[in-house]
Amino acid sequence: MKIVCEKIDSRMIFACKKMKALILNPPAGTSARLFLHMDANAFYCSCERLFRPELRRRPVVVLSNNDGCIVALTREAKALGLKRGVPYFKARAVLEANGAAVFSSNYELYQSISGRMQRTIAAMIPAMESYSIDEIFGDLTGLGQGNAQDLTDLAQRIRGRVRQWVGIPTCAGIAPTKTLAKLCDHYAKTYPAFDGVVNWLALDEARRERAMAATPVGEVWGVGSRTEAALAAMGVETALDLVRMDPGLVRRRFGVVLARTQRELQGASCMPLQPDAAPRQQIVRTRSFASAVDSLETLIAAVSVHMTDAVRSLRRQGSAARTVGVLFHTDPFQEKAPQHGVLESQRLERAYADLLTLTQAAAALVRRFYRKGFAYRKAGVFLTDLEPRAQAFLPETLFDGEKLAVLARRERMQETLDEIALRFGKRALTTAAAFLSRDWIMRRDLLSPCPTTNWDDILRVN
Repeated sequence: MKIVCEKIDSRMIFACKKMKALILNPPAGTSARLFLHMDANAFYCSCERLFRPELRRRPVVVLSNNDGCIVALTREAKALGLKRGVPYFKARAVLEANGAAVFSSNYELYQSISGRMQRTIAAMIPAMESYSIDEIFGDLTGLGQGNAQDLTDLAQRIRGRVRQWVGIPTCAGIAPTKTLAKLCDHYAKTYPAFDGVVNWLALDEARRERAMAATPVGEVWGVGSRTEAALAAMGVETALDLVRMDPGLVRRRFGVVLARTQRELQGASCMPLQPDAAPRQQIVRTRSFASAVDSLETLIAAVSVHMTDAVRSLRRQGSAARTVGVLFHTDPFQEKAPQHGVLESQRLERAYADLLTLTQAAAALVRRFYRKGFAYRKAGVFLTDLEPRAQAFLPETLFDGEKLAVLARRERMQETLDEIALRFGKRALTTAAAFLSRDWIMRRDLLSPCPTTNWDDILRVN
């Protein structure tokens, strides 16, 4: 056991002797909840391998927007010394020399496979929270009658069904808190001996302690890079060190968020499952351009396409937006080039949820603040001051009759657009402004087919 013994002053209190890890078992009186954390292994790469079985033993990497940096890579690619965030041009020679497969980000494919994976998992557990495109939290409370092996077997069955039905490899962690469950999933990925599942309940106290002592504090969910650096300056380098810190010091020095993380590591559940995500208070869509653009038409086209996606998300959560904003700017890394940036918004007379009204407002902002002679590298839109869409159709004054009639017509038109998008794809019908220019389109030179969402890409068996 590692001995944590640092100087003690009014701000810092550490245990300075070998001690039993009181924090490695749930404190008395805490609710006996059980959480599952499951995520896909190298998800983007696994999706690319799904329809290309010849890639299963080859190094595979997926690139970021505009084919800039590596954002996902397989174990075989990591064995070549590559890491996430490495620019593609720097890794290109290594990748080509080792026969690696390189892909542009195929977001349509990844989202489609994610939906299949999460629906498969949801059918096998009482409740589920979709945390990100490739990971979920599940509620296992009351399952297995407290038998650790039964819960481990359940996680293995879920993994097996996802692999069989969807084709994606996964790992899982089971624990009394969400933070511990996510940490157990990390152990399952790191140590193959666990066969893809780590159950906190199945580990004795000594193994729990050794696991935390071997875990850098930066691997703990909720500990960011700045917090990690501040903790390191105080001699807190591992998860076990964090668990043993004085709770009062943690709260005073780092606030309630890290204090909650510490409690979760100690086995006290502080973060409940959230099966239904709360409606977002702001919707943002931005994208960098493949190359710099300087025309007004190109900026309006980019903003119009982004607004189409933003409105889709707005309507999906049943909201309407009262404020529309745009942003666009030049490349800040080109220090010798003329610089110009815009972040502006307009508050509308009432909340809207139709594509035409919101696109017109965004395009008007672009026309107003665009400056000729600048090479813009990124543009986007944002919608704020969101409220329930049903509320947008209520009169605000005695003279709103005509406005509400126009609003109702726009809503009927938007419902038709929604139905067309559902049947024929989200790009089947959109505003004319989106076609003013295609010069801004993100570069994806290594894009793979999308057999799950595009009729032309469906696999054919000869």
